[in-house]
Amino acid sequence: MKELYFIRHGQTEWNAIRRMQGQWNSNLTELGRDQADINGKLLSVLGIDYLVASPLDRTRQTADIINQHLELEINYDDRIMEWHCGDWSGEMWDDVSKKWPEEFASWQADQFNYRGPNCENYPDMIDRTKPFLDEVFSLDHKRIAVVSHGMIGRAMVSSLLKHSPTEVFCYGQANDTIFHLTEDTEGFSAQHFIGGDGPYSGLPPRNY
Repeated sequence: MKELYFIRHGQTEWNAIRRMQGQWNSNLTELGRDQADINGKLLSVLGIDYLVASPLDRTRQTADIINQHLELEINYDDRIMEWHCGDWSGEMWDDVSKKWPEEFASWQADQFNYRGPNCENYPDMIDRTKPFLDEVFSLDHKRIAVVSHGMIGRAMVSSLLKHSPTEVFCYGQANDTIFHLTEDTEGFSAQHFIGGDGPYSGLPPRNY
């Protein structure tokens, strides 16, 4: 039986100003570095024995800070990079709805299936991460920390929990939040940590 800890990167400069990142790079803010440090301290007492991260700058920076407390090899995997948001990459969230009003409205109406211009949708992300998760479950390691992103992390968690397209958007992962999934005979149970505190039952409601 495995335990998976899904860690979102700390706050970035673009998170702070609501600019779409996708697979583009943005550095952690001071708050983001503090969030990573708090999560590293938490993970250090949970017996983590394998650490894997998205190779984007913000997740590399987060993993480096976390690993000051774990002292493990950091493995990087392109398959857990963030949602590819296509033509919207680097745009301010508020500007996307003005520049692409029809496309943005369609995406808001069906965030699971709709693809914006040159974007991925959730089935794309689930398909992209399935081989990664299969490989994770083939490892000898038992407690695995995955440093990734808000949307791709949700895609992986929702896939493992077998959530419906509606359920996927009932919860969210802030920059200071860790999702903890424990494998059992019936699948997975979920808990979460916020700001180093917890565990709390289930997953936190989406507030954005």
